[in-house]
Amino acid sequence: MIITQVKEAAIYRNGAYITRLGNIELKKGKQTIEIDTLSDKLDPSTLTLALNEKVKGSNIRVNFRTPEQQSELKKDLTDSLNKVKEQIAIYSEQIEILKKNTDFSNKESISLKEMGEYIDALPEKLAKINDHLTKLKIEEEDLNKELTKRSKKVRSYIVQADLECEEDGVYPLRLRSYESSASWTPFYEIHTGEEEKASVRLRAKIRQNSLEDWKQIKIKLYTGDPSISADIPLLDPRHLSFYQPSPIFGGARAAKMSAPANGMMMMEETMAMDVAEAEEELIEVRYDEASASRSDTMMEYELNGTYDLDNVNEITLDLTSHDVDCRYHIIAVPKADNFGYLAAEVKTQDIQEVLNSPANIFHKETFLGNFFLSPDQNKDTYDISLGRDESIRLKRQQTRKYRSNVLLKGQTKEEQAYELEISSLKDKSCSITLIDQIPVSDDKTIIVDIDEISNAKLDEKTGELKWEFDLQPNEKRTFKIAYTISWPKDKTLYI
Repeated sequence: MIITQVKEAAIYRNGAYITRLGNIELKKGKQTIEIDTLSDKLDPSTLTLALNEKVKGSNIRVNFRTPEQQSELKKDLTDSLNKVKEQIAIYSEQIEILKKNTDFSNKESISLKEMGEYIDALPEKLAKINDHLTKLKIEEEDLNKELTKRSKKVRSYIVQADLECEEDGVYPLRLRSYESSASWTPFYEIHTGEEEKASVRLRAKIRQNSLEDWKQIKIKLYTGDPSISADIPLLDPRHLSFYQPSPIFGGARAAKMSAPANGMMMMEETMAMDVAEAEEELIEVRYDEASASRSDTMMEYELNGTYDLDNVNEITLDLTSHDVDCRYHIIAVPKADNFGYLAAEVKTQDIQEVLNSPANIFHKETFLGNFFLSPDQNKDTYDISLGRDESIRLKRQQTRKYRSNVLLKGQTKEEQAYELEISSLKDKSCSITLIDQIPVSDDKTIIVDIDEISNAKLDEKTGELKWEFDLQPNEKRTFKIAYTISWPKDKTLYI
């Protein structure tokens, strides 16, 4: 059985195209070979075999192991495990015999001196036997782990091929196939500081579960996913018709809504070491960045060097990093929170690759948390939250709420007014983006008249109010909102 090793892996978001290399000793003439160590997660239809020009191959097939081959694969381990268990049983029996022999009540022929000598020698004998037992139990545990691994491997594929060779010799071979055993997940680190620059670092978590360890392999990462259908979507005809409500019999139906699961952040514990007056500034250890290129359909990242990617374990590598311009400002939403939020505003086009991805955010080397970034490509800018700013205090209070009926027009009117207050506890000026809103009508019989918005910018579609200004140290400012809502008095409106 020929053994191959993984040497290259082109890993997609789900799945990987694997390159295996090996050597084969062939005799002149025709023969059939079997190639081992292939995952049970490969797609047999994608497998290709490459051989030396002096070797011709035909009738390549992919099969599972026969019951006899499965048994043979585990036989050496099973035999070794049985021998270890026999030795453990023998040593355990020796311990019991030694302990029983300490009962001298039925041994009148033994002298006191012999009893003493036996008892004195007993601890050393027991210690030696227990030492052997400990080593054997460790060996038993290791064999059981390997046997479990082999038991999974019996489901893996083997490749058979009919070859014809011109002369005796050792020849190289190459196997390539797509399999679902590997994947990678992108995530970002965004670092901000005193300067209005944000460092965006793309990183990758890479994993595989092929039941074998991949040692010193070259890795390429692709942003595509071959498991997603590549069929070009087609549109079905859209037919319009009037809605006819179905009659409802019995009680109303209750609809169930499932709340989204709350995300939990896990932080690794770190150990701190005091360093007295270090003479040199410490430099963060980072991997060499990957070579990034864009193909016709996806991004490709070729990693420098070779890496170990063991079964089940995960590795994290750096891919790219770049700096983008940003503008620091405080976003204040008094209707939702009594404090402001520090944000780094960036141009959406500068982070267009950061689509629907998690990111670890650091500001001035302080970890702020893990955020999910989802820039709206239809907007020019995107705010990266740097956390709550407790030095910006907000108040929002209602100063008027009055409802009346207009008899001649058959309307009900409600007047509402609010006062917004923002104050700074900072010792320096800061840019503020203050946000509030007025209601928006989706019905022409519901009319919203604006009475006062303190020169805010109004988005008529959403009703958003926005003020942008600089707030000086210890300054306090107020803004007013007032509007009137009118609707038919025979209707009920929930405001």
